[in-house]
Amino acid sequence: MKPMRGTLLSVVTGAASGIGRATVLQFARAGFRVAALDRNHDGLQTLKRSRFGPQISPYVTDLNDVPTLTPLAHQIVAELGPPRALVNNAGICLYADITETTDEQWAKSLNVNLLAAAALIRGFVPAMKTVKCAAIVNVSSRNALSSSPRAATYDAAKAGLMALTRTLAVELGGFGIRVNAILPGFIATPIHKKLLSDRRFMKNYHRLIPLNRFGTAEEMAHVIFFLASDQAGFITGQGIVADGGQMAGQNYTKIFGHKHV
Repeated sequence: MKPMRGTLLSVVTGAASGIGRATVLQFARAGFRVAALDRNHDGLQTLKRSRFGPQISPYVTDLNDVPTLTPLAHQIVAELGPPRALVNNAGICLYADITETTDEQWAKSLNVNLLAAAALIRGFVPAMKTVKCAAIVNVSSRNALSSSPRAATYDAAKAGLMALTRTLAVELGGFGIRVNAILPGFIATPIHKKLLSDRRFMKNYHRLIPLNRFGTAEEMAHVIFFLASDQAGFITGQGIVADGGQMAGQNYTKIFGHKHV
């Protein structure tokens, strides 16, 4: 497969659904070619059948298999050219009490949420150094800053991804590569389908969010695209919280019904 000359390339993981899918389409609408990585073959083929299909190159990828990822990055560069943007979006949350969390769960969470991003960055950075205004966007989580019970493996991995973002912003800044992160709150995506069908859960959770709703995948894709774009050209090493104001504070009147709490 020969690179399409004169067209910028982005790489997106977790591309088959949710925030990843929205991000692929956001880049494609802007004229980018997209290397779309996901373990979901059918989801990738659905993307390929979209009106942006000619711009999308699917790669069935298991991010838990970390040793394969740096060679995959080299393969993508050979086939499509150096990327202008790398979006490490894929994630997995394995809920369990800390006393019941297994070594296998720790390994899988760290692999998919943190080590996979590091391995892909290691593979793509040499080529990205040749691209003007290259950018890496890591999709961390609000949980990197404010944790939830039974989510130790996820919270620790996402906090590590935020630390990696800061370190690489300093390390790669001299090469003109910016590294930032987005920290989403609760986003209405297919992974939350069961919770989104629970009206009581939705009503109660909305009370925690000043904007009184969940975010959308498209809204997250807009922030990701901004961080990868020249419009964010002097922003690096930052984590943008996109959670509808939940981290900013709570409106206790909404929660307890008392005006003077």
